[in-house]
Amino acid sequence: MSCLGGCSLLDRQQGPKLLDLRTDRGPDPSVGRGQEVQITIVTDDPDNDELDFRWIATGGEFAASRADTLIDLFQDSVTVVWKAPIEPGVYELFLELGDGQSETLETSGMRIAVTQAPPIAVVGPDRELDFRDELRVVLDGTGSSDPDQDALMYFWKQTAGPRVGLQNSSGPSPEFPVPAPADYVFELRVAIRVMWQLRGFAYLIAIGA
Repeated sequence: MSCLGGCSLLDRQQGPKLLDLRTDRGPDPSVGRGQEVQITIVTDDPDNDELDFRWIATGGEFAASRADTLIDLFQDSVTVVWKAPIEPGVYELFLELGDGQSETLETSGMRIAVTQAPPIAVVGPDRELDFRDELRVVLDGTGSSDPDQDALMYFWKQTAGPRVGLQNSSGPSPEFPVPAPADYVFELRVAIRVMWQLRGFAYLIAIGA
């Protein structure tokens, strides 16, 4: 190319565009403590430059990123994984997108709510047993769980039948010696240390002579 009488070359470098920013949890993302959210970024860069992604978050951490997926000639889709902190609350995530060539920065952000789900108490089915000397019964609360995988605390309470003493009463499977034929009813409540919300169910053990 030649210039006669003087000319100037204009910088036609174009900045990238952020076309979409979405999560696998929907437009108003909410997630449990310590769980992961996949964030997908769709970009367009007419110059096909290598793009820089800079995240600023008020909490949590970015656990992983996945390889680019080519959508169109100049469009890419990138997925990153954000791991929620253990403290419930609403966290803000900000993204700056640049190409290292132009002075244009694209910015966007989102809010993700981190919630504390209550634990779930589950007991075994009602049972009917024949009484015999030295009969011992093991209660079953092993089906109880916490959606956030926190350690459970177990609270057993006898609500009917001759009084008995539970052994290992702070665990999921306490047991007791049966003194006499009767209907024995026990209630289980579970809780986690970060949230003293008890959830419970009762079940019946009928022991006949």
